[in-house]
Amino acid sequence: MPGVLNTLTITPFEGSTIGARVDGLDFSRPIPDEVSNELKAALHEHGVLVARSTNVDDHTMIALGKKWGPLDNVTAHKKAGRKMRLDIDEIFDVSNIDPEDNLIAEADALRVSSARGNALWHADGAYNPRRSGISIIRAVELPPKGTGGETVFLDSRTAYEDLPDARKKEIQNYVGMNTLYWNRIQANQTWGCSSQSIARSNFYIGSYNHHIEGLPIDEGMRITHELRSHVEQDKYKLTVSWENPGDMAFWDNTAVLHRATIGAYAGKYRRDMRRISTFDDSKWAYGENDPNNSQQIGLK
Repeated sequence: MPGVLNTLTITPFEGSTIGARVDGLDFSRPIPDEVSNELKAALHEHGVLVARSTNVDDHTMIALGKKWGPLDNVTAHKKAGRKMRLDIDEIFDVSNIDPEDNLIAEADALRVSSARGNALWHADGAYNPRRSGISIIRAVELPPKGTGGETVFLDSRTAYEDLPDARKKEIQNYVGMNTLYWNRIQANQTWGCSSQSIARSNFYIGSYNHHIEGLPIDEGMRITHELRSHVEQDKYKLTVSWENPGDMAFWDNTAVLHRATIGAYAGKYRRDMRRISTFDDSKWAYGENDPNNSQQIGLK
């Protein structure tokens, strides 16, 4: 049954172990603290929330995100010389549009690499010493329906819970070494590592995970492949189709993995999607990394 949270209605998706639809979000005025708190609680319960046809814009999305903690940003990418289409540092432009407002061409190796990397299973910011917490994405412009571009989520909490106790015990102390570079190599066949536990009430084993600390590379990759094959089963998947501009999705990067899909729209139609991410505020935010001696990619 749907649950009413103040002015919000939260309706879990049928037939899925994660996800719920949220109705009643109004961005024409500041979101009250009590509503943002209820929304955050529902997000942690369901892992993923989807809101349809909202009146959100870049600034109101950022205002909501900041209620949940400091935001990651693209400052490091700009310092490295990457030209941005959008002028707000807290927004990650996950569109297929270049800074000149044209469709991204295959010749644009850097942006094509990023798009392919986003199509692999991952948790945002896993390569950072302080990992990402909540991500929010909104649709600004969408390709014709039926041309692809869905976002797919994996319920890494339930997948972990379903493991036999003996297997949980075996992997409980494994620490995954995560790097953005490894994600890009896998995506395109062609940065220091962040250390995070791979099994702490959920699986944290996306495509940024290169190896397991203390194990031979081949053995760590074998274990990671086995665990990812388990969590990638269809029963743990939720596919979100984008229907209208203003559609939004919220997800908890400490509870789910996700990936973008590249469909027939690629190279033909515009798909303008914009994401923000908070830094994790839990006691596990830094994993095995030293907060006082770590280079954070998303800090100004």
